[in-house]
Amino acid sequence: MLFLALLPAVVFAHTIAEISKAPDSFDQQTVSVVGKVANLVTRYGDSPYTTFDLLDANDTALPVFVLGKPAFEQGDSCHVTGTFVQEKTIGTYVLTRGVAAEKVEKVSAAEYKTAGQLFRKKKGSGKKSANKYPRGFDVPQ
Repeated sequence: MLFLALLPAVVFAHTIAEISKAPDSFDQQTVSVVGKVANLVTRYGDSPYTTFDLLDANDTALPVFVLGKPAFEQGDSCHVTGTFVQEKTIGTYVLTRGVAAEKVEKVSAAEYKTAGQLFRKKKGSGKKSANKYPRGFDVPQ
């Protein structure tokens, strides 16, 4: 019974393209997206905050606002969890069609690795004959 009560609180992963195509349906909803960090800007002061764009493979951008200093850099792949808003004023910053992030985590490429080794040496390919070298190179003597 407790599982059913907590089911609506579970955050499902969305794509940036999916959110960009139907922003009205995601307004004020919790979203979870993964993408590459671009246009990273951190403002320092009484309450430091960071803004950046999260890009998917097709360079579709989703603006993100997060309080605090970033633990990630420009070009890093990150997992962002937060509330998608059509428009929200946060201090002097106006977030339009973006994510007010609660959590931004840098992800390693290994977490999304789906395939094994693509190329490997064929057995016996490393053996040299008297006059030949691997890969067809001739070395002058």
